[in-house]
Amino acid sequence: MDKAERKEREFNLRRAEILEQAEKIFAAKGFHNTTVAEIAGASGFAVGTLYQFFESKEQLYTVMLTDKLNRMYSGVREAVAIEADAIRKIECLVASQFRFVENNAEFCSIFIRGDHLSLSQGSAALRKRMVADYAVHVSFTEEVLREGIRAGVLKEMDPRMMAAALTGIINSCASKWLAMMERASLMGNVPFVIDIFLEGVRKNAH
Repeated sequence: MDKAERKEREFNLRRAEILEQAEKIFAAKGFHNTTVAEIAGASGFAVGTLYQFFESKEQLYTVMLTDKLNRMYSGVREAVAIEADAIRKIECLVASQFRFVENNAEFCSIFIRGDHLSLSQGSAALRKRMVADYAVHVSFTEEVLREGIRAGVLKEMDPRMMAAALTGIINSCASKWLAMMERASLMGNVPFVIDIFLEGVRKNAH
């Protein structure tokens, strides 16, 4: 590893540490009640050093949101790609999202709270990007369901509407789980979601 590579690696490690600590503080206090000084202190950096990585608290918050959401989306695609069976693909699609929520409860609480909707600078651009990324995710879900239709295991229904329904069930279960004070495993809800969804869309279901 040459000097430039070491420098880049060190930069990325420090950046990741800042994002990790920021996530914890944002989850506990919210965006507006969190200060850059708090994030810098928790990360072990001076405030001036933190600004070498992020030009503002809002940019840090934006990067945290988009990076984490895209990590979830890519994780879902990777999990589904391993499976060949159409029903197993749907199961993996649900399970991988629930697993992400379980493992990233602090982040998901931040997202559900919706502080990003009230950002003063760049909020429109952030919302536009998040909507675009989410649309890609829903389109991926739609394609998974379309494969099930082509394979003859799902009814010939509108895959876009099916994707919206499945996504709605997933989001509802995740939101309810995040709101609970004492949480059982969210992964334990995977069979319920699969059963209730497939009961309506599986071909020849009774």
